[in-house]
Amino acid sequence: MINKITTISFLFFAVFAMAQKGSLSPYSFYGIGENTFKGTAENRMMGGLSSYSDSIHLNLQNPAGYASLQLVNYSIGVNHIDTNLNSSEANTKNTTAGIDYLAVGIPTKHFNFGFGIIPKSSVGYRLLIEDLTTEPNQSTQFEGSGGVNQVFFSAGKKVFKDFGVGLTANYNFGSLNHISTLVIQDVELATVLNNESSLSGFTLTLGLDYHKQLLSKWDIQANYQFSPEGKLNSSNSKSIITRPRLSNTGGDELIVDLAATGLDETTITIPGTHSLGFSFGENKKWSAGAQYTFSTSGGYENKLFTMSNVAYKRASQLSVGGFYIPKFNSFTNYFSRIVYRAGVRIEKTGLHINNQSIDELGISFGLGLPLNGLSSANIGVEFGKRGTLSEGLVEENFVAIRIGLSLNDRWFIKRKYN
Repeated sequence: MINKITTISFLFFAVFAMAQKGSLSPYSFYGIGENTFKGTAENRMMGGLSSYSDSIHLNLQNPAGYASLQLVNYSIGVNHIDTNLNSSEANTKNTTAGIDYLAVGIPTKHFNFGFGIIPKSSVGYRLLIEDLTTEPNQSTQFEGSGGVNQVFFSAGKKVFKDFGVGLTANYNFGSLNHISTLVIQDVELATVLNNESSLSGFTLTLGLDYHKQLLSKWDIQANYQFSPEGKLNSSNSKSIITRPRLSNTGGDELIVDLAATGLDETTITIPGTHSLGFSFGENKKWSAGAQYTFSTSGGYENKLFTMSNVAYKRASQLSVGGFYIPKFNSFTNYFSRIVYRAGVRIEKTGLHINNQSIDELGISFGLGLPLNGLSSANIGVEFGKRGTLSEGLVEENFVAIRIGLSLNDRWFIKRKYN
């Protein structure tokens, strides 16, 4: 078992350096970036539905799901996303790929626990705005990078036969970098404004799960999860650099005194959220459910970039989805043991620009492919849309391919023979 723990430690160290995946959405400029984690691959294939928990998969959104875990589980998820960005001025395409999560769940005699790392949000954009109405002409290039990672520890326990509770403690950390470069026609030097923020803070999630089997056939689940409002401490710096237009190095740099305006140390509010879910189905055959998540208030405002045309309001997400297994214990037909999943999600991100709500819609499909034992490879695709063409904004149409591995093992088994 020590060898297994050592292997896990090396995996976490490797992913720790690369967990923050890239985003190429212009909407990642706002707040702490684009919210990139919305559940495991299995959840995402069901429209983000996390109201269903079982004994062989991790539920990274509701910690009460750990109470049902019966095997040690290693989970990792990756993604590949192709996006078309459309505006009234131009169209472009981009591709991103990265890690969605890495987690381990361990059942014990008294309670079950798990830990892992999640790239929670991502900043990644590159925009060019040209102003040909001025004399001389000028252009401004905007670039952003960074994001927030989340290291978590979760624990869950059955307090009654059909009722489990759970708690997750998260440590959030990361950095945001926003750069704008002003170039004026026939002027040799460019002016660069560089904003950097280092973020850190703790958040909590409480989960409740009721799981009841009726007549050994029907399966009912209802759950609730709550995350109280949290704070991210932000240490900020700003500099103005004058350098040659065709060079990314050198030049003169002026450090802006943010302490004089009280912006060297700020806080970003993480809004509190409530989530209610329900699912119903036939045990080990099919399940269908719905889940509604909403925030208690707006949040994520970055005081370094206060803009009159931007507001953060209450966010919400409705997920509807489920799965179907033709015959889970078939020994002769592999395709009968495949889990077929599908779902829809409708999301209001809470971000409002030019009085326009930036919403998302996603439709997803996927397969759970059985591996040795009770392990599985989960592969799915999501077709989605974000944003709007109104008021000079950008509409994003994306196709996301997600792959998740859910690998199970047994630890702490007593030897019967020496």
